[in-house]
Formats: sequence, structure tokens, C-alpha cells
Amino acid sequence: MTQAWKTLAVALCLVYPGMGIAADESPDEEAAHVRHALMELMGWNMKTVAAMSTGKQAYDQAQAEIHGQRLAALAGMISDAFARDTSGSDVKTEALDAIWLNQTEFEMKAVKLGEAASNYAAAAADGEAAAKKAFVTLGGSCKGCHEEFKAE
Repeated sequence: MTQAWKTLAVALCLVYPGMGIAADESPDEEAAHVRHALMELMGWNMKTVAAMSTGKQAYDQAQAEIHGQRLAALAGMISDAFARDTSGSDVKTEALDAIWLNQTEFEMKAVKLGEAASNYAAAAADGEAAAKKAFVTLGGSCKGCHEEFKAE
């Protein structure tokens, strides 16, 4: 198991410790909680990447690489996390019904996000200038999905 996957497993346990034992939750509620935890972890990793890419934080190559790897791993979970259609549910979520109306497009965007994150991690190994350039695509990938599939 790679360090990124180990870190991800620990982070998921910390973010949502009751995932496996939440017997009082409906399947829709559980799906919403898993999605929320996943997006929180993505945001947490993206925050560091964005800060380094915009000069708000000093560039750290090792951190840039690991956050990019984590984002790529997390992006790989998006399709599974959003597999349950909760559009007709009473569960409050920021996920728009457009996700399930355009599932193929949504999944394609998730794949592109994973590719952009992997590219960012690889670019980070080449230094700050390459990482900043790759961040533009990574940030655009996040933004494009949020504009179409997330309630503000």
C-alpha cells in the first residue's frame, strides 16, 4: 500500500468515523455523508496546492507532490461516492440533480480531475514553475465540475 493510500485511509477514518456503524442512517444519508467527507478531504488537499500555486504559501515540492497524489486518489473515488442517486431524497446536499441526469459527463469530469491531479503531482516533481502551470488545469477541473454539479 502506498503512502498516499495509507494517508487517505487514515484521513477517511478521522473525517467520518461512523461510516460503517451508522445503523440509524438511511442509505441516502450515508451516501451524502460519504460524499461530503470525500469532498472535504479534496478541499483540504486543494487548499494547500492552491496556496502554494498562488504564492500565499511557500512552495514545498514534497508537499505539492503528496497533495497531488492524494487528490488523484480521492478523484478516483468520486464515481463510487456519487453512484447512489439521491436526487429524489429529502437528504440535504450540495449535489445537484444534474449529476444523475448527466452521469456520463459527471464521471468524465471526475476522470479528468484525477488526470489533472496526477499531472500536477508529476509536475510538482519538476519544480515550482511546472507545478504552477499544472495547477491552472487542476483548478479549472475543480471549478468546471462545481459550476455544473454543485449548489452554491
